[in-house]
Amino acid sequence: MWQGLPEIVAAFEADPAVRCIVVTGAGTEAFAAGADISEFEGNRATEDGAKVYDLATHMATAAIAGCNKPVVAAVRGFCFGGGMALAMACDLRLAADDARFCIPAAKLSVGYSYDGTSALVARLGPALATELLFTARTYSAHEALMKGIVHAVAPVADFDNVVKGYVAALAANAPLTIKAAKTAIRAIISGNAAEREVAEANITACMTSDDYREGRKAFLEKRKPTFQGR
Repeated sequence: MWQGLPEIVAAFEADPAVRCIVVTGAGTEAFAAGADISEFEGNRATEDGAKVYDLATHMATAAIAGCNKPVVAAVRGFCFGGGMALAMACDLRLAADDARFCIPAAKLSVGYSYDGTSALVARLGPALATELLFTARTYSAHEALMKGIVHAVAPVADFDNVVKGYVAALAANAPLTIKAAKTAIRAIISGNAAEREVAEANITACMTSDDYREGRKAFLEKRKPTFQGR
């Protein structure tokens, strides 16, 4: 799964018909329950094996975080370990009220990766990242909302409709503006000069786009704009 994600994300990013990507679990029991600990003897028992496994997870989460389109995690049930890393790589997180969040590394003596820790600190701040990693405790959906781990919580019965409405609102907004905002946020977090140049170029591209003209025209005509991403 980890190895397949970068190719899938790249295909969605290249498709102009795709305005927003939603990552969710198969079925209703879990978004992702984390790595299968029973497999660790086979694929993470040695330093080299662990490096191969960690590279696969890094490439997957980096593909999601680096995608220029908005990515939403729709979380039902368990979101543990690697599932938490996957959710944190997304831009926005929505949770059903049966969702549960945990990073159990401290209960397994697993060294949580530098990249994973960096993502936690960037998304949640050092204080909450410290609590998550030190305590290895499980958070309910409503605790996760209060802590800022997720952006919204909905009852299980309404969750699919809430996700659809949320995503539809994102998809209706200007793609170039979202791309500019995402690259700017990424550059601010990293402090990387090259990433700032990309962000500045994307911001400038908004102001010379057909979509900017459409946005102004729609405002004056008191109608909803129809953006094309160009």
